[in-house]
Amino acid sequence: MDDRFADVFHHRYAELVRLAARVTGDTDEAEDVVQEALTALSTHAVLERPDDEVAAWLRRVTINGAFNRLRGRQRADARTRRSAAAERPLRIADPSGPQLAQVVRSEERARVRAALAALPERQRMCLLLRHSGYRYAEIAAAVGVATGSVGVLLTRGERAFRRHYEELEP
Repeated sequence: MDDRFADVFHHRYAELVRLAARVTGDTDEAEDVVQEALTALSTHAVLERPDDEVAAWLRRVTINGAFNRLRGRQRADARTRRSAAAERPLRIADPSGPQLAQVVRSEERARVRAALAALPERQRMCLLLRHSGYRYAEIAAAVGVATGSVGVLLTRGERAFRRHYEELEP
């Protein structure tokens, strides 16, 4: 059993970190999420299943864990913004400087993550996996749907994402 876990760890770790980082936007946080997913795997019966089922289970647990982290961070950021806004308004010293571009990129990434977080879980997972380069069969296994349903979930997810994204425009 230890050899099986070590094999899964070595073959899946980097892939899962990249997947979690796409959600969280932070490699260190992504590594924490993957560590939690692998810790859960070490005692879970799915470890005895075939490789593709273990991989699908790990992707699902990793994506869910990453979104849980993202939601927690967004709530903490919102609390911080509310308390900072009560104290004093935010001012940018030089509106044409590189800091403004960095702020805009950061806000854009936060907007994408917020739009993704607003989607139903299956649509969100399908979009993330597809845009991470996974095939329909791999997505279907991770989400727990028939391969033919992946296209429908992707189409609906893209439409819903676009709608949520536009609603979040500043």
